[in-house]
Amino acid sequence: MASFLRSCFLLVVFIFGLTAASITAQAEPRDRRRLQATPAATAGPKCVNAFPRRPLCKFVNNLATRVIETLDGTKPLTIGAYQIYQKFHRDLPPTKQYAYGTSAQKASYPGPTIVGRVGIDTTVTWENKLTDNMHMFKVDPTIMMGYKMPSKGVPIVVHRHGGSQQSFYDGHPLAWFTQYGEKGPTYTTNVYKYVNDEASTIWYHDHVGGMTRLNVVAGLAGLFIVTDPKVEAKFASWMPPASRTVPLAIADRLFFADGSINYPTVGIVPSVHPNWVPEYLGDTNIVNGLVWPFLKVRPAMYRFKLLGASNARLYDLRFVCAQRADYPNFTPPLKGSVLDIIQIGSDGGYLAKPVYSKSLLLIPGARHDVLVDFSNLPANCRDVILTNSAPAPYPAGVAPDANIGLVMRFVLTNRKRFPAPAIPNQISYIPPLDYKTVANVRWHRLMEEMDPKTNLPIRVTIDGLGFGDPTKDFPKENSNEIWNFINLSVDAHPIHLHLIDHRPISRRPFDVMAYNAGRCTFTGKKTKPSCFTGPRIWVDPSEKGWKDTTLAYPGQVLTIWTGWHDNNGLSFKFDSTVGPGYVYHCHMLEHEDNDMMRPYKLVK
Repeated sequence: MASFLRSCFLLVVFIFGLTAASITAQAEPRDRRRLQATPAATAGPKCVNAFPRRPLCKFVNNLATRVIETLDGTKPLTIGAYQIYQKFHRDLPPTKQYAYGTSAQKASYPGPTIVGRVGIDTTVTWENKLTDNMHMFKVDPTIMMGYKMPSKGVPIVVHRHGGSQQSFYDGHPLAWFTQYGEKGPTYTTNVYKYVNDEASTIWYHDHVGGMTRLNVVAGLAGLFIVTDPKVEAKFASWMPPASRTVPLAIADRLFFADGSINYPTVGIVPSVHPNWVPEYLGDTNIVNGLVWPFLKVRPAMYRFKLLGASNARLYDLRFVCAQRADYPNFTPPLKGSVLDIIQIGSDGGYLAKPVYSKSLLLIPGARHDVLVDFSNLPANCRDVILTNSAPAPYPAGVAPDANIGLVMRFVLTNRKRFPAPAIPNQISYIPPLDYKTVANVRWHRLMEEMDPKTNLPIRVTIDGLGFGDPTKDFPKENSNEIWNFINLSVDAHPIHLHLIDHRPISRRPFDVMAYNAGRCTFTGKKTKPSCFTGPRIWVDPSEKGWKDTTLAYPGQVLTIWTGWHDNNGLSFKFDSTVGPGYVYHCHMLEHEDNDMMRPYKLVK
């Protein structure tokens, strides 16, 4: 019922907004589901006329022209957050951004790619060069730490997502600092020391409590790639070279006609939260900071390092051959065959075995290391289009229209063909889980609080607690635990744990209504029947590696293995029990900012 009312509310807002927008762009309602709530864009125009913005043509921006700094993480680095103006599309004016870089001239979205090396720590001095007195977006003073914000300036704090680092350097939500000298209550330093212990694709982004959604959509995010020369030498016979290895940071945005980012200024229940909305869902896909780009590719195997960089949107991705009938509009569903995606790695590094599939679910915060072969395509395959079929909100929301259903285009060149090498059946070793070593089992509830007057969401929590409530979780250093997340809400939540990689085990359906009424139990007590309504659903092979962000589906219990040590079972190379501690949270940033984040502290 809550989901139905939310959809009705959004449709009414859209219909009203379409009329109001004809008067002035400022009057256009900035609702995050404005275009998802209507079938108006189903015709699939090549140039999208998303009112009041000028039409934007797809596939006219060359991804190869996007210049992103690459920084050597084996040397000390200094990176600042700057205000810049950046072109997202050929036909849009430059967009105001907050962006990372070694200077204002080199700052960009995404920020510079830091390349670290296993066994060599990376030291970064993070500087706040943002001179705005107030944030470029509306800061809601009623959520989480909004009421504790600085009196002047834009606060920042950087979290290296997927890395293991002492909590002083983890980007604690209250460790923020401004350009004008104000500091959050857990701030200790802006010089961060990162341990690089596993070859993997990780990333970094802003993490200010109550403002993460705003700072990330403003542009404060970038990739951090940890390399291992020994592993790469072993894979050299079949791994695509650096010239055919392409990071793809995929996200969505709404733009105004002047190029500025359209982020909601009015909340879904403004009488409670004047500016907060449950999810930010754009009408336009961006890849590496370009709207619907294209990339020229040779007839060869390519490696793509995929990053889910959206605030809230999930992507169900397919590489689809475009045939003559698909031109010029590329209206989904395309008519051609679907290419194999060969996944070789996930959040925490390489998988044990390659996983072959036709589609891949990219969730906010997660990364996938994949291979795609362009060397042996069907004769009628003219180009390859990266498409998206994930509804929003996921999994029971509105299907993507002809615009958000297209991500980017791969233009095939007639250069020399490079036959695809044989991929080995075994890539790495991931040890089996030893359940005899489990020291503790924890249960956490994912909950949505509704407004009694409108039945629309006003808060999302873990166990009904806010971020500022006392810490309840104290894992023991070097121990193993099982964590269960009971999803009582109607949305899927990407669950992210700081400090460690975890191992997803299973998902299992349960009776939400019976659980809420107290008529059943998960713990096996004989006084009540079990809440489970079906057997365990063991995780897909693509999730059997090391993860730091895993999806908890509505009406299911997600079970993960947490080892409070490094991925080899060894103690951390630092004392993980000191400092402000760590957090775990939903990586839908609007949820995270409105209390779906909890602290935890490791103990000896």
